[in-house]
Amino acid sequence: MSKLNGTLCAIISGSDKLLHIDNCTLNVNVNLPDASTKESSGWAEHINGQRDWEITFDGKYDETGTGITPDEILAAIIARSADTAMKFTTDGATGAAGWTGNGTYRNLSLAANMETPATFSGSIKGNGALAAIA
Repeated sequence: MSKLNGTLCAIISGSDKLLHIDNCTLNVNVNLPDASTKESSGWAEHINGQRDWEITFDGKYDETGTGITPDEILAAIIARSADTAMKFTTDGATGAAGWTGNGTYRNLSLAANMETPATFSGSIKGNGALAAIA
């Protein structure tokens, strides 16, 4: 049975990796509009509606390294930057396996508790289709 090491999962924005991430999650949803009628015999029925996707992430605040920092994410949100190609990879920063689509940075939270490392969390909202990286 194949297993995936979560350490290998990464988020790539454009051609740069988001730095110092501890956790990342790809959420994919489908809206299920009610299609029930009197002929449904009391059972709920639905159709497949619109799909959407989002990537959430959190990590330790650190400005070292080559890649996307929390400050750059915050600047993109403030500037209302255009969508960028996003990848949720399952093979590290190579981007050869996983999923890809256009997305926009949606939010970023910075937390700084006393005597602990500063952290950040945020999300990327997909804009259009999500596709497997071939």
